[in-house]
Amino acid sequence: MTLIGQAKLASRVREEVRDRIRDGRFSEGLQLPPEIELATSLGVSRTTVREALLQLEQEGLLIRRHGHGTFVRSSARLRGSLNANLSATEVIRGHAMEPGTSHARIEHGSADSEIAERLGLAPGTPIIQLERVRTADDRPVIFTVDVIPAALVREAGVDPDVLLDPALSLYRLYAERLGRSITDGQASIRLTRADTLVADRLAIPAGSPILRLEQVDATAEGEPVLFSVESYVADTFEFSVHRRGPALDALPTRARPARPSG
Repeated sequence: MTLIGQAKLASRVREEVRDRIRDGRFSEGLQLPPEIELATSLGVSRTTVREALLQLEQEGLLIRRHGHGTFVRSSARLRGSLNANLSATEVIRGHAMEPGTSHARIEHGSADSEIAERLGLAPGTPIIQLERVRTADDRPVIFTVDVIPAALVREAGVDPDVLLDPALSLYRLYAERLGRSITDGQASIRLTRADTLVADRLAIPAGSPILRLEQVDATAEGEPVLFSVESYVADTFEFSVHRRGPALDALPTRARPARPSG
């Protein structure tokens, strides 16, 4: 069979499985039949089924648990509040999912004009850029880029490689190792589309919708010490915001007449 023919068969199987998920034949949390059984029932090869399931896994509809099989992923979204500055780990764990980290890398560079303005630095000031993919039950859900003034790490005598620790809590590192307790964050969030890098890290097609959150974290003294860009898979996260006011002065109301008894 040609590669084109194989791709068409895989596409047909993918859409068939997707339809079964949509109409409830394959319900949330259900373990799919073994690949050989699916292949026989659909009249295709096991290789074709494996390719189709892999595509659905990359789309987030399925999850493969090593040693157990392939399951239909729950469509429930991870919900977070923008009122509280919670770490991704806390949000994911709060939804009874296992948080993880992959693709961690650090890069040493210099602050461009935008980063310099965000962090109150002079352009060209040395910075450390930390990239990480945050996962929920092994599925990539957030791609984060954190920008740290290199002087904070150098003056504290901290080896930058500690940033690559999969269990790293950046806020705790700031407080316990860098001598900076982060108390405030100024954030903005918007819907945009994944560029090639973000799409690759989140295992989604380029151009897919993402929620992009940009935040500057500061100490109680108002010193900006961390600039972060977080890219969220749009159909996985949902944020809420508590809005106060306008608290206008209320005018007294007329008393309502009592209802007649009987």
